[in-house]
Amino acid sequence: MIAINLELCTGCGHCIGIYLETCLRLENGKAVVQRDACTTCTQCIAVCPRRAITWEGMPVQPFDRSRLPSPSQLDELFKERRSVRAFRKEKIARPVLEEITCYGSYAPTMNPALRAVIVDDEATIARLDEILMGLVRTLYNHVFNSRIVAGAANLLGLGKEFLKAKPKLEAAVRNGQALHTTPAAMLFLVGSKKVTLSNESAQYVMANIIYYAQSLGIGSCLFANAPIFYDRHGAARRLLGLRRGERIYAGLLLGYPAIKYLNKAEGRSMEIQWV
Repeated sequence: MIAINLELCTGCGHCIGIYLETCLRLENGKAVVQRDACTTCTQCIAVCPRRAITWEGMPVQPFDRSRLPSPSQLDELFKERRSVRAFRKEKIARPVLEEITCYGSYAPTMNPALRAVIVDDEATIARLDEILMGLVRTLYNHVFNSRIVAGAANLLGLGKEFLKAKPKLEAAVRNGQALHTTPAAMLFLVGSKKVTLSNESAQYVMANIIYYAQSLGIGSCLFANAPIFYDRHGAARRLLGLRRGERIYAGLLLGYPAIKYLNKAEGRSMEIQWV
């Protein structure tokens, strides 16, 4: 919760001017929080020159800009980032998983009510993989192994995407495992269906988690199947302890990489249109 130290506050108005919303106002020369309008974005803490605004009573620290990464360091980080699907059989200590997850809370988000569900129990991970494998078999047998569906995909201009997905499903059916290898942990971001912008918030949170994990030598892979398949599967929801009215907004696989990446793929770019 946001709190204002009235002894330190000078009523300068910086915290009010930064907002488009009306979550702060001046009253008797001091800033006052409008609780009903506050989204806990903490912009007010970051901009206050007197450090008069705090979150949960924690002391406010100024930025040490000497510790910020340089453009060349970010270049290395972004180009090193890979979706890791082959993991070593090595556990990630729970304090480390907690540390990684908590850095997600520093992401810019409009949904502070998102919570994390972390699965690091091998038996539960295996059961979740079995559930996904059952769905993969059904999808493969009734969709990707059908000539009619393949023909329809070609007519709709989706033939190339169909051909890319089919070998992945075939490999899973052949191996009897939906996941390429078993991760050390699965992380799910869940929250109420009634809160707006939760999908966007979850992506911001995942970005923080992924890059902080990378800095610790822990690989990750976005688990896009989680919201699609687990969200409406009763057994999966029970395993994950989802509450009534909650849904899965994002999933992530975590583990120590079994493959060492050595080289950067230089020269990649994105089409840009100026208007």
